[in-house]
Amino acid sequence: MNLDEVDVIVGAFSRTPYGRYESDGDYNGARFRDEILAAHFRDDKVKKVNIYLDTVEDGYEYGSSFLEEAFGGLVRVCGIPKEIVLAKINIITAHRDYILEIKDYISGV
Repeated sequence: MNLDEVDVIVGAFSRTPYGRYESDGDYNGARFRDEILAAHFRDDKVKKVNIYLDTVEDGYEYGSSFLEEAFGGLVRVCGIPKEIVLAKINIITAHRDYILEIKDYISGV
């Protein structure tokens, strides 16, 4: 890892992240965005945010509400320009559909 890169291990946040809001549970998309992601995307020194999705419970499938709130919310809620989010984000997963879905949420805001 370079000094200008940050690794985000989703499984360190929760092995089963779920939902959009606090009312959905402790490990929701809004909390993940606000406590883990946003600072990295706001930091001008960070050029790449490597997000490791496959670190959750075996067989776990992410819900669209978690993904949209966490990643689309960087633009929609936090006001970070989508160009910055798309330039910095590096999603690491064996599931290509998650990469496409997350980038759609970011771009579609």
